[in-house]
Amino acid sequence: MAPMNRQVFRERECIHRDEGAEGEFYNGVFYVQALQRLPVDQAVEVAGKVSSFFWVDAPQILVWLCHKCAVQVRLTDTPRAMAQPSRRQA
Repeated sequence: MAPMNRQVFRERECIHRDEGAEGEFYNGVFYVQALQRLPVDQAVEVAGKVSSFFWVDAPQILVWLCHKCAVQVRLTDTPRAMAQPSRRQA
């Protein structure tokens, strides 16, 4: 039986990925925390551009954001929020 210590990540993305925009993967927990710090109207606008997920699942989610969306949610100011490519398994 295989060890169960390996964590599998699921990916969500903003609507701009299909348009070929440049972007990065961010930790789902940092994304949710960043949304919670925004004014309600702005948080709803940004969240509406990202494929949905239950916030309780945030530790297993990687959120791909184009640079514009990352700036809107203020994740570019938090280098720790970026997912390390070597950890991506989804």
